[in-house]
Amino acid sequence: MDPNLPFQHMTPRRALAELAKVRLELVSAGEHTIELVSRPTQRQATILRAFGVDTSSWRKATLA
Repeated sequence: MDPNLPFQHMTPRRALAELAKVRLELVSAGEHTIELVSRPTQRQATILRAFGVDTSSWRKATLA
């Protein structure tokens, strides 16, 4: 439950604040760049599912 609104599980502001903590990291290794998305917490994963966001590709690093 959201401490600000007992009848609502989470306010939109709090949901966006939680999602703002998800990060895209870029690591340069010589001529390659590795893209990594930080692993969402359980709460972030719940919010993302509620929005219908597919995070399956986030579990893999991308080499460029």
